[in-house]
Amino acid sequence: MSEHNPELSSEIQALIEQAQSGDAEAQNELGDAYYFGEGVEQNYERAAYWFGLSAEQGYADAQCNLGFMYEQGKSVTQDNEKAVEYYQLAAEQGNADGQYNLGVMYGQGKGAAQSNEKAIEYYQLAAEQEHTHAMNNLGVMYEQGTGVAQSNEKAVEYYQLAAEQGNAIAQCNLGIMYEQGKSVAQSDEKAVEYYRLAAKQGTARAQLNLAYCYFEGGWVEQSFTETKALCEQVFKDTELSFEAYELHDRAERFELSGPIGKLREQILDRLKVDSNAPMTHYTSFDVGQAILLEQSPFRLGHINAVNDPNEGKLLWHELGYEPIEGNPVFIGCFLPKSDNLNMWRFYSKNHLNDDACGCAITFNPQNFFNYRLLEEQGSFSEQSEAKKAFSNTGQSPQESAAFYRVLYVQDQFEFEDDENEVGSLFAKLKKEVTGFVGENPTPEKLQILAWLLGPLPYLLKDANYKDEQEHRVIVSHLDYGAKEIQSAAPDFANGTAPRLYLELHRDDHLAPIEYVTLGPKAPNKEMMAPYWRHQLASRFSAKLDIRPSRCAYK
Repeated sequence: MSEHNPELSSEIQALIEQAQSGDAEAQNELGDAYYFGEGVEQNYERAAYWFGLSAEQGYADAQCNLGFMYEQGKSVTQDNEKAVEYYQLAAEQGNADGQYNLGVMYGQGKGAAQSNEKAIEYYQLAAEQEHTHAMNNLGVMYEQGTGVAQSNEKAVEYYQLAAEQGNAIAQCNLGIMYEQGKSVAQSDEKAVEYYRLAAKQGTARAQLNLAYCYFEGGWVEQSFTETKALCEQVFKDTELSFEAYELHDRAERFELSGPIGKLREQILDRLKVDSNAPMTHYTSFDVGQAILLEQSPFRLGHINAVNDPNEGKLLWHELGYEPIEGNPVFIGCFLPKSDNLNMWRFYSKNHLNDDACGCAITFNPQNFFNYRLLEEQGSFSEQSEAKKAFSNTGQSPQESAAFYRVLYVQDQFEFEDDENEVGSLFAKLKKEVTGFVGENPTPEKLQILAWLLGPLPYLLKDANYKDEQEHRVIVSHLDYGAKEIQSAAPDFANGTAPRLYLELHRDDHLAPIEYVTLGPKAPNKEMMAPYWRHQLASRFSAKLDIRPSRCAYK
């Protein structure tokens, strides 16, 4: 293929002539020009061609570049083994990029047997030549104790060396070390300094960490405007975009009313259940079998489908207003006891409404929240700039990743004696709400209030339901029309109501389940346990503890 083009600059024409004459350095430079489209039209095929000619002559930079082409599969068939081969050739000649890239391949086990020790070896060689990415990676490995004895001191040393030479990731990592006080004197001032340096270079994690600093205030003056502006810079980052929007959402709420925002989080924190406490869902045999054997996703139902006529109303009435619906609310009901007679009566019914005939599935809370709300999770960063929202990503904010205990309210909005602390928080909330909405609140103002309150109204129930001991998972961040919301149409002829619900999808549907308990009046329970064990073993090669209830039921 001829490189001749009369429109090319004289410098490129001269470079082409040098490369065609067999000059290895010129061939590599011409490959670079084609790779980046500098002075010539970008063409990965021509880049690989010239890198290949140069690499054949043993030119180390070209060997490294050709290895990168094979690793990325740009104009050549993707081949990690070939990439390692060329990185090795370059590394043996002392090429720092080749040494660093070879370290990455060993660290990730790509094209070579995974070896942290080999990764350290090549990072060290590259770092000795002041390769800043290698220095940073060494810092990470020392901080994590991967392939070397854990040492925060060594981590800081390498982060510092790389940061001083302008490596943005190292600057961010060094900021984290200062913020956490790991082997350096804790200093928010130094943390912010390094976050700013990295943020200016577009490092998303540094931008987000700096946004947290502005949200909390402290060494920098608290600024929700600055928080939001930094979060918006992170929206395009695939990995951090959802976390950035979550912080952006919090900043918007606190900007409208910091006291209400803070009280909401304080109340939720008081009601959050210990993350080590197992939670049990009582259900029918049909649903239990679908969850276990059909990999049917666990479902959260719309709040309007529950049977309490005061659901979601108690807090609004205490505040002095009729309830306002904000975002749709979906809940899952759980209990702290896995074999309780009252619970069997309340929750585990069959199709004839006979109680105690179903099963109870007990979940490990540490694994329960590893779910997505879409079968294939979307990306927040893929949304159009004009329609950024939580919806259509399949992800949930941290507020939804917890079990909350329900508070049971007596007349005059009074709580049990042991709930005085949370009761005082609700009293403060009422005072702040009154000041926020004013004497004659508009419907728009009350709609904003509904958004600020979030899930709080749905964690209060009448004291008549106290024996239920209910705990909930609550999802309240979606909008109507979101892809996550599933629906079932009404059947008017048979009196079947319409349904809205969310599905909790997992790659391993059995991972969060600790054990299953069969109800006291469960039909054929002598055979259901062995049947389910056999089906789980044959379909999923899985073992699960399936036990009968010990409750005596008459």
